[in-house]
Amino acid sequence: MKNSMNAEKISWHRAWITPTLALAVAVLLLLAGAVIGVTKVRPDFAERDRADQGAAALAAGRQLAINFVTMDYRTFDSYSAQVLSGASGSFHSDYAAKLADLKLVVVANKTRSSVKQVEAGLVSSDPVSAVVIVGLVAPTSNTATPSAVDKTYRLRLDLHRASNANSPWKVISLDFVE
Repeated sequence: MKNSMNAEKISWHRAWITPTLALAVAVLLLLAGAVIGVTKVRPDFAERDRADQGAAALAAGRQLAINFVTMDYRTFDSYSAQVLSGASGSFHSDYAAKLADLKLVVVANKTRSSVKQVEAGLVSSDPVSAVVIVGLVAPTSNTATPSAVDKTYRLRLDLHRASNANSPWKVISLDFVE
């Protein structure tokens, strides 16, 4: 009698676990594992993407600050073109409007300025905007000061870019800070 009960239990289990049911359970377990894996890994990718975006904004702000402070009366147009290429919005229009007067002063005074030290920090960022602070030390000479004197600048730059992650960061405002 005992053997016949065991045989009945075994045959009942065999009938209950069909190949279709086994496949369905395997697929559900695989999907559950994939969902858990994605939810655990996705925040890491998002954080890495935010860090990359912030680093790109920081690099763009740093470079524009260097271009803004660097000048040579002999090649003024190339330096100002670099600033304009990294600018947008009100900063672009303000800088472009003052460019002719600035050039007259720089050329008349034979101004030369380069950057010997630069420090930059990211204040804030999101996918389309960022704020960067840049400190620069720039040896500067002109007709009144023929031997270069170190000038220190601290700039606050607001950057923006189109919502496309591959679009370049552009400076929309530049302010001197104390």
